[in-house]
Amino acid sequence: MRKYSFFTFEPEYESFLQTLKKLGVVHIKNNTDPGQIEHFKEIEEAQSDISRLLSRLNGIKSNYPLAKGQSPDEIPHPDVKDSETGSYDAYVAAFDRIDKQIKEHQKELDRLHAQQRDLETWGDFDPTLIEKLKESGHFLHFWTVMKTQYNPDWEELYDAQIIDEAGRSVYFVTVDATDTAPDLEFAEPISLPKGVSLSSLKIKEEAIKKDILSLRDSQAYLAFHAEALEAKRVELENTYRMDNALFQGVRLYDNKLVVLEGWVPDPKATAMEAALSADNVVFEEMAFNPKEEDVPVVLKNNRFVRVFEPLVKMFSLPNYNEFDPTAFIAPFFMLFFGMCFGDAGYGLLYLLLATYIKTKVGASWKPFVELFQWLSLAGLVIGFFSGSFFGIALVEVPFMQKIKGFFISQNNMMIIALALGFVHILFAKFVSAFKVKKQEGLIHSLHAFAWPLLIVFLAVLFGLPFLNIALPKPVEYVLWGLVAVCIALAFLLNMPGKNIFANIGNGLWTTYGMASGLLGDTLSYIRLFAIGLTGSILGSVFNTLAATVTEGMPWYGAIPLGAVILILGHGINIGLTTISALVHPIRLIYVEYFNNSNYEGGGKPYEPLKNVTLGDTAN
Repeated sequence: MRKYSFFTFEPEYESFLQTLKKLGVVHIKNNTDPGQIEHFKEIEEAQSDISRLLSRLNGIKSNYPLAKGQSPDEIPHPDVKDSETGSYDAYVAAFDRIDKQIKEHQKELDRLHAQQRDLETWGDFDPTLIEKLKESGHFLHFWTVMKTQYNPDWEELYDAQIIDEAGRSVYFVTVDATDTAPDLEFAEPISLPKGVSLSSLKIKEEAIKKDILSLRDSQAYLAFHAEALEAKRVELENTYRMDNALFQGVRLYDNKLVVLEGWVPDPKATAMEAALSADNVVFEEMAFNPKEEDVPVVLKNNRFVRVFEPLVKMFSLPNYNEFDPTAFIAPFFMLFFGMCFGDAGYGLLYLLLATYIKTKVGASWKPFVELFQWLSLAGLVIGFFSGSFFGIALVEVPFMQKIKGFFISQNNMMIIALALGFVHILFAKFVSAFKVKKQEGLIHSLHAFAWPLLIVFLAVLFGLPFLNIALPKPVEYVLWGLVAVCIALAFLLNMPGKNIFANIGNGLWTTYGMASGLLGDTLSYIRLFAIGLTGSILGSVFNTLAATVTEGMPWYGAIPLGAVILILGHGINIGLTTISALVHPIRLIYVEYFNNSNYEGGGKPYEPLKNVTLGDTAN
């Protein structure tokens, strides 16, 4: 990344920014945080409002049942005028109006349901009959009381009639010559909805439901035609970037001269210089200290590694002073996912599904689908060698007997998981050492290299004899010599420039942390074996369950019942396995690898001043 200062007169500043915008390569340096300025706060709030609305519209689209072959243009929309989808303000007003109507209808439905519950006990009767009885001098009063407290004498005294008994309650009416209700001990009077019957309420309910369906159709039509929202989001993003560029210029000499600073990636710098020189723009390349300045970051990876970049961005971009970890975590994440997935059948199913979906989605989704293709391939390969295919133990399949020696046993898989964890942590420590070398120089990095090398040399010295592999004596002496050198570097050079006692004290503390941390971190990787084993065992359990339940049944009953058990069982298992195979490898990367590699993160993404398009802002 290169840093530049650009010089222009105030009257020409805006046209100069338009030139930068056309070039689309300069990331404007923020001298002042725009988030503290009211104007930019308003733009950000408007952007957030649009993002929330678009997120809600996406939910509406995903839940709307489009008929086979139905186009979104064919969705009925009696409550939306076509002109209302053409502008942002009209679109939002239409959506808010419909949303408000749906909520009001929903409240009315709730009120009707409450009235229905009040009337259900008393049956569907014409409310005008009660009024006619009043006119004739007969007043009905409605009551409820506990069964144990109902007094049969009320039937004689007040013409009480039991209408219904529900649970421990009795519902009854009394008939009186006055509108004043009698005083009945323990009984509770009930006020019924006036002027309505159950049947009239149900008619109203059906009418409201029909209106809601019509409104939801109109709302779905808006969801499928949100171009005005997308255009507004692009407009706000362009406004924000341009206004920020205007704001970040430093005015000098009574606001006559404007100085703007920005960052340009190395490959694009030469072309930018040529274009600005042709326009007689004055600029100067500036030296900068990457440790002191917030330099924007551009990740540069090949096609395979690029699909794993969302894992890094989800945690935090690397800062300008450290390595991009994407290439380091990509192969390990694939291995971890494959070991947790643990079944070749599931991997094959996902690989075929992802390959099909990739042909149907837009360009913005293809990298995510491609990532799942790689992960599915890892699940297929590792699942095969772990000997599981939809819960079937491949080692027991007759035609697989010739290659059964290639299948990995459960004990060996556990050892592989621990060994992989050990290698992963050591790799992270080497990355950390190279990072120290890059940032602070070779002398300061020697102790960082000493620790992982010491562990490697000790592992060779003690591990190979454990495997009955004898080392030649000269090699053994060399390794012990290297161990001594590593110990010396770790204890005497871990704080260059400090006295020997400070170095030794820090070395002892580091030794304790290294010993306890290495053991605990390595044991964390046993989850790779445990999760993969659990998935394969559950798959086998569902196979056995299907076979046991359908045993002895005729084929026309056994096949459909067995298929239901297998589909439901393996469906549940695939869902649980997928979640575990994503969550736990991510944890191992974020916690174990990033911690041992001293990953700092906190990088700022490279966002040049340019004309933003719909594709740049799409979710």
